[in-house]
Amino acid sequence: MTQVQLSKVWFVVSAALLYYALNSWIVAQGGNEIFGTKLLVSQRVPAAMLAIPICCVLAIASSAVGGFFARRGGSQWHERIPVVGFEQIDTGSTEGRIYQGAMLALFSVVPIMALIYFWHSLLTANVMRNYGNKDLIGLWSLDWLWTGSVNDPARICTAFSKGATNPCEGSATILPGLEPGIFALLTLAALVIVILHWTAVFRRR
Repeated sequence: MTQVQLSKVWFVVSAALLYYALNSWIVAQGGNEIFGTKLLVSQRVPAAMLAIPICCVLAIASSAVGGFFARRGGSQWHERIPVVGFEQIDTGSTEGRIYQGAMLALFSVVPIMALIYFWHSLLTANVMRNYGNKDLIGLWSLDWLWTGSVNDPARICTAFSKGATNPCEGSATILPGLEPGIFALLTLAALVIVILHWTAVFRRR
């Protein structure tokens, strides 16, 4: 692929990442998604939980394309960032450098900040066993394995009211231990690819 084609691919993937991350961030704070975004759930904690793997996959794709572009780019950092929205721009000018830096931050830093918030929401949420006793269990617990079923073994709650008929409000199914572990591996992979991307942009040549 040419650099122009890579720029277009990077923009499409990065815009999708930013759009989904911002919408999930809004929902995770109790707001409503904009423009009727799909793949979002309306409850705060489930929205944050779902956003982690989706944002990680998109971040990996975005940074992989961006890193490939950077490694084939020019000798200056601003030449190693795809140009978004303009057919031609003098990236070496003051305003060009500011623009290129802003685009990199917008499409890379903002989603990572959102990902940190999603992890905070996940780690601080209550997880309820879903086999009648409705006890709280740890997010990383594997106790559900001993029940012999993976069919809705636990629920992660937006709000938990002990003693209520339905104590776990705004909930979603979760496999404690297993799902957070997979999410952690995806997040680690995303961070590594993002760091490699930024290294390719800013390293001296």
